[in-house]
Amino acid sequence: MFYIFIYIFIVGCDDSIICDDCYLEIGASSLQVDDNGYYHMVFDGGLLSNQSFTTLDANTGYINEHQKVMWITNKETYINGYWINLVNQNSYTDNDGVAHTVLAVWEQFIGDTIMIYAGYHDNCNIHHLDSLGVIIDEISE
Repeated sequence: MFYIFIYIFIVGCDDSIICDDCYLEIGASSLQVDDNGYYHMVFDGGLLSNQSFTTLDANTGYINEHQKVMWITNKETYINGYWINLVNQNSYTDNDGVAHTVLAVWEQFIGDTIMIYAGYHDNCNIHHLDSLGVIIDEISE
């Protein structure tokens, strides 16, 4: 049994891969954060658009190596017979280890808190997961 454990440990993670530097931290640098850690997005959809958009970032620690990051929210909207998630659900990190996605909200989400989840598996098959909350505020006139 001991030898099986050692074999799995050695095969499961190549010595040339450093997994200790891998993490996941998502954020939205263009949004304000309140004292409770929730981000605030102002819905400003107007005549030209019925949506508001912001960019979300996922820092992974993967430098000079591309990593697929998966995204999902706890809310969806129904458009033309399909349920649509509020984020693009897949993105890849750049050379700095940062992946990006877009959060799009409609007027119906004013006053809601959208929970966004992101995750990925590193080269050692460790699952990294993070989340953040975005409160959708009405534009003040």
